Amino acid sequence: MRELHYGSGVITVSFDVCSAVFDYTVALANAGVTDRITVPVMNNGRRGFSNLLLGPQTQLYCTATVGDEHLDARPDAEEIDLDDAELVAALVLKTAALNHSVPLAASNGDLTETLADLD
Repeated sequence: MRELHYGSGVITVSFDVCSAVFDYTVALANAGVTDRITVPVMNNGRRGFSNLLLGPQTQLYCTATVGDEHLDARPDAEEIDLDDAELVAALVLKTAALNHSVPLAASNGDLTETLADLD
């Protein structure tokens, strides 16, 4: 799980969702446009959802969760599935459309484009 720091708040999301939201936000900012998305979040030890307004003025960053202070006292809280493969795929496509190319995801460390592709 990751913490997505959005405005003055923090929401707990999956690693893949956090990475996709971050990359999409960068693409939106570069394009000068906004969008609203809904992401699965940890809410009081249960799966919930949060709406995010993303755009050029959005300030967010992702960090690893620390310990169990963001989970409730239930022993199964850490096992709650916050992944959303459809959302991640949609955000990757939207990011690519805004970038007019295959995005280089800052979060995964895999740079697959060659120097010739950067011309």
